[in-house]
Amino acid sequence: MRLSKIGAVAVALMATATFLAPPSSAAGMQLGNYDLLTNRYNRASWFWFVSLCIPEKTPDCVNVAARPRLQFYEYYESKAWLVDGRYTFTVDVPDGLQCPGHVMPTRETYSWDAVTLLGTIDSQFAVGCFNGPPGSQFWTFKLQRL
Repeated sequence: MRLSKIGAVAVALMATATFLAPPSSAAGMQLGNYDLLTNRYNRASWFWFVSLCIPEKTPDCVNVAARPRLQFYEYYESKAWLVDGRYTFTVDVPDGLQCPGHVMPTRETYSWDAVTLLGTIDSQFAVGCFNGPPGSQFWTFKLQRL
């Protein structure tokens, strides 16, 4: 009888571990810290903390919390969804457009391949520097696991 109780507990623990396990690299990117290697910024470097989405906890969603290493830029955070092998999220960045002497807001879409971790940033702005016309900017990036 004691052995069957131990077996039942082991089965329950394995089932719980399977449910709470982070996504494998086959299903999506690994959870943890990444360097954002990009031509987007020239005064600061960024790192991402990638965790499970709450409350979803599914392998096709990761939460990205982005932080600059130097305090020239604002933090941003969003849920990235995996569709057709690419993660994508869109975030409003209050200082996304760097103008001489001031900054302007942008809406940026980050998209990257779940396997190669190569991606793009599409930055859209409603008003350009010095009250200029709306526009967009485009950059590339690579995520490197820390």
